[in-house]
Amino acid sequence: MTSIIKLCIALATMALAIAAFAESDDASAARSPGDMSVEERMAMMQTASLYDNCIYSQAIAKVGEFADIRQAADFAMGECRSKLNDLEATITEMGFGSNYATAFANRVRNRAARKILPELAIRKSGG
Repeated sequence: MTSIIKLCIALATMALAIAAFAESDDASAARSPGDMSVEERMAMMQTASLYDNCIYSQAIAKVGEFADIRQAADFAMGECRSKLNDLEATITEMGFGSNYATAFANRVRNRAARKILPELAIRKSGG
């Protein structure tokens, strides 16, 4: 339960940080991430969680088939790309700019990569 809360806090923090730096495609048409409702944040976090779960399951399932754990992580990232595209689509469908959606999705992707590598190293070493 605490990991879900930490994920929610991390995603909310990332959303606000990205909002501060991301440029809007069309400033008059795109909504500000600061105007995001709780329901919208929950939808984003749920979609990001689907990506994280996909990365974990794909990488763990294939780690034994690769000589290097980075290859297993790359494989998982390729297999789960559609989930990341879903995240971007979810954000843009809410009316936020595509630059914000891309920046947020990239942060989710990078975080997932950083999280899976230590897990793969443990699995690969027999732990």
